[in-house]
Amino acid sequence: MGANVKDLLAWCRRHLILVIVLTLVSIVGFVYVNIQVLHMTSEPEFCHLCHPEKGFGALAEVDSWEHSGHAEAGVSCLDCHGRPGIVGYVKAKLGGLKDTYMQLTITPEEKLNILENPDEHLVPSEQCTFCHTDEGNAEYRKKHKYTMQVVEMRMLDSVKNPEFRERKGLPDIMEDNFVGGTHFNHRFHIETFDMECNNCHFGLIHRAQSKSDRMNMCLICHAENDDSSAPQLADCQTCHEAQYDMNLGKGAKGVAGEQSLMWAADVRCEGCHTGAEEGQFRPTSDTCTNCHEADYVDIFNDWASETKSRLEELNLIRSEVELLLKEADKRKRTTADAWKRYEKALYNFRLVRNDGTHGVHNNEYANAILDSVATDFREIQKGLNEAW
Repeated sequence: MGANVKDLLAWCRRHLILVIVLTLVSIVGFVYVNIQVLHMTSEPEFCHLCHPEKGFGALAEVDSWEHSGHAEAGVSCLDCHGRPGIVGYVKAKLGGLKDTYMQLTITPEEKLNILENPDEHLVPSEQCTFCHTDEGNAEYRKKHKYTMQVVEMRMLDSVKNPEFRERKGLPDIMEDNFVGGTHFNHRFHIETFDMECNNCHFGLIHRAQSKSDRMNMCLICHAENDDSSAPQLADCQTCHEAQYDMNLGKGAKGVAGEQSLMWAADVRCEGCHTGAEEGQFRPTSDTCTNCHEADYVDIFNDWASETKSRLEELNLIRSEVELLLKEADKRKRTTADAWKRYEKALYNFRLVRNDGTHGVHNNEYANAILDSVATDFREIQKGLNEAW
């Protein structure tokens, strides 16, 4: 045994350069393999092994994410469940080791209890403001300057506002008061009442929550402060700007419109939203038949179905256009005008989607807007292809 070791050491001394090269190659290979393993175990497909259910809630976290706006924007599990930067990434992975150990050692009942009662700070506000505000992004990058510059391990690490936010068609929630089709002053609520994102958005991705549920959350607080300037139930326009704009046939960039048939007939919000006082804010088929013949419900449903299909189709095209633009940027091509047109189309697309009725508020205007979105996407694709 001793002789073999001596022979090996002698051989290494004679081939020192080769040994050094092989050692460096081995180290690089080891690091590369481990980084790939880290990435592989950070993908939703890996998370799905322990969260395999469909729908919303405990055990269905991956499936509910797949049907969310975050998935649409390419925001993956570790982008929210790990702080930005290499240190945040490593901490999240170490936490994942603990989760894996628990997956193998605790009972299904214990696991379900943990998932149904998550820590309210599982995704801290700082994480949200990093992507959704300019000042939050700049503040975090300044505070963690060196860890942010080491290496990019996921999409989150490359997020730099306002560029990222604008290209995703997102408002700055601390500056813009028109968010998700609703007028809402985030800065006022956060700074005046010390509210955190999870106070209103707890379970945003993974828990089923209707629009009525979310509106009732607002109204509970507002009703308790009815002696203040807090909007009340009857103050529809104060919050629902997108819905008013759609009914009035305005709001889209570069698309002219007219008032909806209902609005022109002087039918206002309460004419259709008859159950609002009882906490049921969405109209039903019964609402239609209060004024129309029974077959009008079919027209209502056709409008909604067709617009929903168009939104889904255009969203797929949007993803393709975004990828084309990013690829063009990598190749150092001139894309400023194409990105500007893309941001305009995305704004208009979101206006129809954020209205929340799939075109029912103003079907003609919604279709005109989506026609313009389709044209913008086609022209961007055409321009990029011709430039080759």
